Amino acid sequence: MTPPVPTTIAALTRWLGAGMAALVLFCHPAAQAAQAARWLLVFDTSSAMKKRLPATESALKNFLASNGGGQIHPGDSVGVWTFDQQLRPGLFPLIHWSPANAGATTSNLVAFIRQQRYTGNTSFAALQPLLGEIISDSERLTVLIFCDGQDEIKWTPYADGINRTFRQNLDERKNLRQPFVLLVRTQRGKPTGCTVNFPPGIVTIPPFPPLPLPPPPPEVTNDLPPVPASTAPRQLPPAVPSLVIVGTHVSTNLADIPATNSNPPPKPVTSTNLVGQTNQPAAKPAKIKNDPRAKTEAATNTAGAVAAPAPSEAREREWLSVIGALFIGALGLLVFLMIRSRRRDHGSLITASMDKDRRPPDGN
Repeated sequence: MTPPVPTTIAALTRWLGAGMAALVLFCHPAAQAAQAARWLLVFDTSSAMKKRLPATESALKNFLASNGGGQIHPGDSVGVWTFDQQLRPGLFPLIHWSPANAGATTSNLVAFIRQQRYTGNTSFAALQPLLGEIISDSERLTVLIFCDGQDEIKWTPYADGINRTFRQNLDERKNLRQPFVLLVRTQRGKPTGCTVNFPPGIVTIPPFPPLPLPPPPPEVTNDLPPVPASTAPRQLPPAVPSLVIVGTHVSTNLADIPATNSNPPPKPVTSTNLVGQTNQPAAKPAKIKNDPRAKTEAATNTAGAVAAPAPSEAREREWLSVIGALFIGALGLLVFLMIRSRRRDHGSLITASMDKDRRPPDGN
C-alpha cells in the first residue's frame, strides 16, 4: 500500500500555490481597478425649497434608482452638502456607492433632507471656496445642485447660460413646486459640461472627454564619442508641416506651432569606425560577391533589429522565466521528498524482516 503524503509535503504544496498566485498578480498590475469617480449632491435648504421638498425627493429617488443614468459605478464616492446662505458640509457621511445597497442609501438620504430646516434665501456664493478646492483636487467630479434658482451663479464659465435659464423658467418652477437640478462636470480641475434640468424629467449628464494619454518614456541613448566636425553630416532644415492640429484648433500657420517642436535636436550619429580611437587606418573590408551566407546573416541581423521586444514585453518574459524556474524547482523538491519518504518506509520493512530471521533456532 502506498504510504500517505507527509504533512510537510502537503504544506509545501499549499505554499507553492500561494507563491505562484502572488507572482502572477504582481506581473499584471494593469488588472487593478481604475480610480473611482466622485459625486457631490448639494441640496438648497432655503425657505422657498420647503414647498418643493416632495418633488426634490422624487427627483432624487429617480436619479439614484437608475444609478445616475448608469454612470455611478460601484466604488464611486458620493458626498452630501446642504446650503442656504451658509454652507453645511459633512452632515451626512460619505457614501461608497454599491448597487446592492442603493435602496437603503436612497431611504437614508430622503430621511436626511426631510430633517433639515428650510429658512433664509439661496446663496450660490456660499458654495465657494470649498467647492473650488474639491474641483481642483478631483480627477473627475460630478456636482448636482437641487435648488430654487432664485440667485445668480458667478463661479462657473457657464454662468451666463445658467442664470438666463433660471430667469426664463423661475415662475413656472415656482407654480409647479418643482426644483431646478443643476449639473456641472469637471475633469482635472477644469469644467467639461453643464446642464440645467427640470424634474420630473430625467437628468441629462454630458459625457466626460477622454483622459489625455501619459507622456511617452524618454528615449535611452548610448554615450558615444563626439564626431569630428569634418565628418559630421550636414543638418537639413526642418520639414514644414502641411497641417497642425492643437486640440480643436486647426491651422496652417507656423506661428501656432510651439517653439519646442519647430527645431528638434539631431539624433546622435552611430558609428562603428574605430579610427578615432586607435589613430590607425582601418583596413578596407573584403568584397564578397554573390555570397549567400552574407545575405543570410544580413537578413538575420535586420530581422533581429526589427523584432526586438519592447521593454514591457522583456519584463514580462523575465517574470515568466522566474515563475517557471520557481515552479520547476518547487516541483522537483516535492518529488524528491515523496521518493525519500517511500524509501524510508521500505527500508524499515526490510530491516524488520532481517531482524526476524536472526533469531536462534529452538534447538539452541
